[in-house]
Amino acid sequence: MSTAATLILIQQYMTRYLLSTILTVGTLGNLLAIVVFSKKNSRKNSCSIYLAAISIFGSIATWWAIPPLINALDHFDMVSYSLVLCRIRGYTIHASSMCFRYTLVLLCIDRYASCHPRATIRALCRPQIAYRSINILVIFWLVGSSHLLIWESIENNRCGVYGLYGQIYSFYNLVFVGIIPILSMILLSIPLMKNLRQIRSRVHIQDAGRQLQRRDVKLMKIVLVEMVVYMLCSIGHPLMLIYLNIINNLGIPKSTEQRQIESFMNFITMSLLLYLSYNTPFYVHFFTSKTYRDEIKQSIMELFNERRTIKRNNVRIKPILSLVMEAKQ
Repeated sequence: MSTAATLILIQQYMTRYLLSTILTVGTLGNLLAIVVFSKKNSRKNSCSIYLAAISIFGSIATWWAIPPLINALDHFDMVSYSLVLCRIRGYTIHASSMCFRYTLVLLCIDRYASCHPRATIRALCRPQIAYRSINILVIFWLVGSSHLLIWESIENNRCGVYGLYGQIYSFYNLVFVGIIPILSMILLSIPLMKNLRQIRSRVHIQDAGRQLQRRDVKLMKIVLVEMVVYMLCSIGHPLMLIYLNIINNLGIPKSTEQRQIESFMNFITMSLLLYLSYNTPFYVHFFTSKTYRDEIKQSIMELFNERRTIKRNNVRIKPILSLVMEAKQ
């Protein structure tokens, strides 16, 4: 079997089994994260609001991205034959993924502001600011991603971006998907790590004359780990774009095997790892913070208790309803 055929087979197996696992496990994790961070006490914390939004955007991007790929292995690929569906899918994935990564940047800014010595900067860590920032971000990327609804096209039975627009889109992705969010996180992680070390070195957890809650420290730790995971999953994306742009501009002829190797690497860096990053937040939180694990257990127990209460109420109501019906007769 040739190298090209082997890579095609490996990619099919990864799509069928690995991506389906990411979809199932990631969806469960994102739903649990949304439940935990949407609780009444969590909504009072700006960091929790950002974390819930990240899980929502990650779920949207995942469900529009992965199921069509898995379905296309054994069934008719609607995305590659319907221009409307091709553009809607590309637009939705791009807008939601942009909201995902830039909400993560907002989350880093929020944690940086939370431990800033100036009260005016710390005042940015309010739920109202978080809701407003997320709304602005969503509107911005819903409008900013609209170019995909116009210029994304189908060539050789494959939905994508081609020609001059494809070159511009590659540069655009390099800047807005790779450089800006990753560089922002790197720059913000330095003061975050410094502040975390300072906090740990103090006997009492204080910040500029006020008590810094232990929950805030845990959230800061979660954000740092999540930034590292995202950067590891996303760093290959801009590097692959740079490589493809250089090779394509030089006009170097490629063999079938070279094209397939590029296609496989493109799948790993621009699909598999990016989709993985959309579904890791819950597990990053779960393995990083004991407090978060306790909250998950508490949320599950509350859910079961609510169901038991509803069942008990139904059992009590039924005899009463029977008596009422008999009285009417």
